[in-house]
Amino acid sequence: MASGGARKAAMLLMGLDATSAAELLKSVRPEFIPEIAAELTCLQRDAQAGLQRAEPMKEFFTLLYGGGPSGGGYVKQMLEAAVGKQKSTEVLGQVHRLVEQRDPFGPIRSASAPDIAESLKGESSQVIALVLSELPGKTSSQLLALLPDEVRPEALRGMTAAIDVSPQARLKVASAIRLRLEELSRKNRASGRAEAASAGLSKRNQQLRKVAVLLRGLDKDFRNALVNSLSEHEKDVAATVQNLMVIWEDLPQVSDRTLQEVLRTVDNRKLALSLIKADEAANKKIRSNISERAGAMVDEEISLLSSPKAEEIEAARQLILDALRAANAKGELSFEET
Repeated sequence: MASGGARKAAMLLMGLDATSAAELLKSVRPEFIPEIAAELTCLQRDAQAGLQRAEPMKEFFTLLYGGGPSGGGYVKQMLEAAVGKQKSTEVLGQVHRLVEQRDPFGPIRSASAPDIAESLKGESSQVIALVLSELPGKTSSQLLALLPDEVRPEALRGMTAAIDVSPQARLKVASAIRLRLEELSRKNRASGRAEAASAGLSKRNQQLRKVAVLLRGLDKDFRNALVNSLSEHEKDVAATVQNLMVIWEDLPQVSDRTLQEVLRTVDNRKLALSLIKADEAANKKIRSNISERAGAMVDEEISLLSSPKAEEIEAARQLILDALRAANAKGELSFEET
C-alpha cells in the first residue's frame, strides 16, 4: 500500500471508536495492517493533521515506547479486535520498527529539555546539533540554554552546516539517546520513591526534608546564615531541618572519603547493630568503605547478636548520622548525587 493510502486509511480509522475501526481493519490485507497502525502513530506527531483523537494516540505512543505490548490503548484494542490478541502482539512489534525507522526521534521530543541535556553529556557537537534540529522550537531553545558554554557555539554551527545524515546514523543516535532517557527516568522514579519513603517521615517532616535537601546543597556559610535566621524565629524547626539534611536513606550517596573517616570512629559492635535489617544499598555502602578485616569482625559481631532491640539498632545508626551531620555542619560532607 502506498504511504498516501495508508495515511488516508489511518485518518479514517481515527474518527471511529476502536470496535468500528477494528471491523474496517478486518477487510484490509494483513500485510498492510502494520503500515496503517504506524501511520496512526505518526499522525499524532504531525501538528498540521488536526486530529481530534489525540488521547488514544498518546496511549498508543506510550504503548510503543513505554510499557510494551501489555499496555492499554485505543490502537491496541483495535488491533486485538481485528487480528486477535496473539497476532496483535506481533503486529505491534512490526509497528514499533516501522515507526522507529520513520521517526526515531519521536519519543525524545516528549522529554523535558533538562533530561535531554543530561542524556547528551559527553556527546560530540555533531550529535547535539542533530538532536537540536529534531526537536520542537521551544524545547530546542531551552536545551540550547542548558548546554555548556564551550559546546553551544559548535552545536549551532553544526545545525547550520548542510550535512546529510543517513537514516542509519539518525536511528543510531536516536536509539542511544532514548536508552539514556529511559535510564534517567528509572533513576528519577527510584529517587522519588526513596524520597517519599524518607525513614517513614511525617507529612510535616517530609515538607521540612525538602527544605533540608535544598539547604545542604548551598555553600556552608550561606546555608548556616539561613539556618540561624530560621532558628531566631523557630528554633525547633531549625534543629529538625539540620537533622533532616542527613538521614539514613542518604547513606548510599555520601562520598566514600567522608564515610570512611566517620566509620573509623565507630566500634564494631555499633557498626554491626547499624547493619541489622539495613536495606541493601546502605549495607553495601558501609561494607565497601571498611577493610576486609573490619568486615569480618562486623560479621562476627552480627553472629553474636541474638535479638537486638529496635532502639539499639536506631541508636547505632544515630551515632553514624551524628558524625555525618557534624561533618556537614563544618562543610566537610559531600554527596555523590545520582
